[in-house]
Amino acid sequence: MNHALTPAQTAAFHADGFLLIPDFFSAAEIDALGRVARADEARLLSFPYTSRDSQGRTTNLFVWDRLRDDAYSAYARHERIVQPWRQLLGGDVTYFHHKMMLKQPGTEGSWEWHQDYGYYYKNYLRPDMGGTMIAIDPAHRGNGCLQVLRGSHRHGRVDHARQGNQSEHETMADSGRVALLIERCERVYCEMQPGAALFFHSNTLHHSEPNPSTEPRWALITNYTRSDNPPFQAREDWGAGFDTWNTEQVSDAVARHADRQRAREGAAT
Repeated sequence: MNHALTPAQTAAFHADGFLLIPDFFSAAEIDALGRVARADEARLLSFPYTSRDSQGRTTNLFVWDRLRDDAYSAYARHERIVQPWRQLLGGDVTYFHHKMMLKQPGTEGSWEWHQDYGYYYKNYLRPDMGGTMIAIDPAHRGNGCLQVLRGSHRHGRVDHARQGNQSEHETMADSGRVALLIERCERVYCEMQPGAALFFHSNTLHHSEPNPSTEPRWALITNYTRSDNPPFQAREDWGAGFDTWNTEQVSDAVARHADRQRAREGAAT
């Protein structure tokens, strides 16, 4: 099937640095993915990557840097996501990594303003990279939805450094430059319903606040780079075994994942 973006959508992405598409996945598709994720909740929250903001407050995500036979990797292979990235980045793309954003109710930590390429700069020579956020839960201002600065990607890479009580693994974009860009770029709150997809450039500045609500805000994020992006300190096996899957293959992988969960539950009883 043709999952190409329209010329207007492509132009909007290049102008704004992001493209938000409501109802990108059907209710049935996102319900199946959400059920798998919730059944994995104990595992995902037992060994998450814990990020600290500038005040030392934490928030969690679970990161994979290799593809597996599971629901999350299946979406990272989904042709409905990969084909648009070929258009947006102007060439063939390959997998970089994927992650589950786990903004639990009452999460105190924020994600400080940053560019993904602020982190990926050490891995690849060009910012020909991007990510797709797939909403599993509703995201809105009350539960700390993602915020982006429209057009900020056109200002190039911003230096990133540790600030405040961040751990040695966390950095944020230079606050002086961010302040100037906030004055010049529209701040957009990316409010999303389950199944919506946000495509965003690796140089687009983005940020999210704590989740003080009683609602979780989970999302799956899949990341790609152009296949011809010269590696700097990139692992040789990044992208190994990457191929695209159609909707049926993705659905089958989600079903296999759910079957394994049920088998484990049965063995435990």
